Amino acid sequence: MLRYDRSRYIALGLPALLNALALPLYAHQITTSGSSDEYAVPFYLIIALACGLFGVSAMIKRCRDIGSSAWGILLGFLFAPPLMLFVALVLIFAPSNPAADQLEAPALRPTFDIWFTGFLLLVSPWMPVLLVRAL
Repeated sequence: MLRYDRSRYIALGLPALLNALALPLYAHQITTSGSSDEYAVPFYLIIALACGLFGVSAMIKRCRDIGSSAWGILLGFLFAPPLMLFVALVLIFAPSNPAADQLEAPALRPTFDIWFTGFLLLVSPWMPVLLVRAL
């Protein structure tokens, strides 16, 4: 699928972006508190990077849906990452443009399985974190 409508972006893109933000903050908290599982911080950062890549992919697909350039998203992540948090929120409210992408038809409304996948994207990166904390 080359484009995400607003609800599909909220269901699939935002959980990944939230995890990409929360996991490095969690890793920073571990390193500053002197916890015994500092060895796992690189593992947390790798999971955060994977979530971030999935979130960037969702942002690019949402930009295709509104008729904006995907290059702006990629350059934004290279030169102004904090600004991209604001852009991620703006993409929630931007209206779709049905004539924006002629390569494929607009996406259908997400069903329960898309929302459930979004929930799994929100929860699943924390399962290895809990496993590592238990060890």
